[in-house]
Amino acid sequence: MDTLDWNDLRYLLAVARSGSAAGAARALGVSHATALRRIQALEQVVGSPLFDRLQTGYALTESGRRFVAMGEAFERALLDTRREIEGQATELAGTIRFTTTDSLGYSLMPDILAAFRARYPGITVEMKVTNARLDLERREADVMLRVTDAPPPSWVGRRLVRLDAALYAAPAYLDGREPRSLESLDWLMPNSPLGQGAVAEWLRSRIGGARVAASADSFLVLRRLAERGLGAVVLPRFLARQRRLVWLEDVPEDLSVPLWLLTHPDLRHAGRVQAFMEHVAQAIRAACATPEAPAPDDARAWAAGGVASAASAGRSPDPGSGFGPAMP
Repeated sequence: MDTLDWNDLRYLLAVARSGSAAGAARALGVSHATALRRIQALEQVVGSPLFDRLQTGYALTESGRRFVAMGEAFERALLDTRREIEGQATELAGTIRFTTTDSLGYSLMPDILAAFRARYPGITVEMKVTNARLDLERREADVMLRVTDAPPPSWVGRRLVRLDAALYAAPAYLDGREPRSLESLDWLMPNSPLGQGAVAEWLRSRIGGARVAASADSFLVLRRLAERGLGAVVLPRFLARQRRLVWLEDVPEDLSVPLWLLTHPDLRHAGRVQAFMEHVAQAIRAACATPEAPAPDDARAWAAGGVASAASAGRSPDPGSGFGPAMP
């Protein structure tokens, strides 16, 4: 058998993980034809088919599984060595691979990154904005800002604040509707992965058999749909700040979830990672102390009218910053 190199194994792992040559091509940033050609060349080198080509995608053969195991072991060793070397670097320069959700990336990170860039011009922040959890072990990210009740125990970091949520709708959607109950409204629902948490489960039980107008896997999309008057929505309260949305009801405080800033243990002593995490943590904790803009008059009018009214709850509509207390 001719000699294999890491590039051969990269293509093998990419096809195995995505289940197709097209998926591997997207993951590696190459053409579909290139991915096909590299897999075919690899099979010629090893002298055995590595995949069964099925209508549903690529399935590993026994030989393929053995080479994938070898490739994953090599990948882990390579990444471990790279992290150890980078974790010893103390200079404030280089690249940080940073991942967060679309709502946090859009609403909080631009101002935070602008201030960070002004302070540390030698550090480049490479952002991966996704609602899916990335794998720090495989170096898909160096630093992660995520809402979670249970961060992986192998990662290290800080629990920053708790994120509160509430129910909202646009004034135009509520205009002319008799305040009755949440079940009488049309709803914009979070779907996977946002639809798997405790808040989404509470909302489904709270609205019963209400009509669902649309669903999305992005709070930014759900907010925009709500602003266009398609229905009511549950949002993290920081996303509704200074938006012309009517507060309907708070999600119970015991369902608020922690916001974590995490990194791999091998990188926690790297100078650029320490600087970045300290900057982000301080900025987010400062944001949690920023007062909420007053609710618009129509929000007060609707709340006074009846649906889960603020008056009946003994509080004003949507108080606070949208963040719970900062964590120690």
